[in-house]
Amino acid sequence: MSIRRNQGLVLSEVMFILLLISAMVMVVFVGRLSLDEAKRTEAAKATAVTLLKWFDELGSEASKVPAALQEKCRPAEPVEDAAAKTEVKVAARTWVECRDALLAEGGPLHEAKNPFEPDYSVFSEKCDRGNRATRGTVVVEESLKVAPGQPAAFAPIAHARVLEKDLGIRIAICDKGSFVIKIGESKL
Repeated sequence: MSIRRNQGLVLSEVMFILLLISAMVMVVFVGRLSLDEAKRTEAAKATAVTLLKWFDELGSEASKVPAALQEKCRPAEPVEDAAAKTEVKVAARTWVECRDALLAEGGPLHEAKNPFEPDYSVFSEKCDRGNRATRGTVVVEESLKVAPGQPAAFAPIAHARVLEKDLGIRIAICDKGSFVIKIGESKL
């Protein structure tokens, strides 16, 4: 049995060290990509949470919502006309009018951008894995009427959907893979 003395590194040792260094570089690279994706997903969540809090404020009695936004987003409610002794319904607003008011200057989401691609929309109807434009979008769904004892069901809210009192709303976002991340629920 011979003992090797101070002959330096052999080729297999150099290859192992290079492999180890390249593996460490790849771990750092993948970690940076994951961190960037997580930051973008959290930015989309922050937009959705802002929208959810805004819907909660809109539904409260002591609303801090500006009058211009209340006009566009408050659900239609019957108002009594004392002179005629009848109920008159306030003009109904649609989801698309409310959404546009939320994104307009002065709205709570006027600075909102899609964190994955600023040119893409902030809102989408659903998360679609085949459509990269839905990454980072906020999805607003309405609750559907179900039979008693059945689990709650939700569907994408249509642009022409009239906002009504006690309309159930669920807010979600689409992550990088366009998978749904549910944020919360509210009522108008």
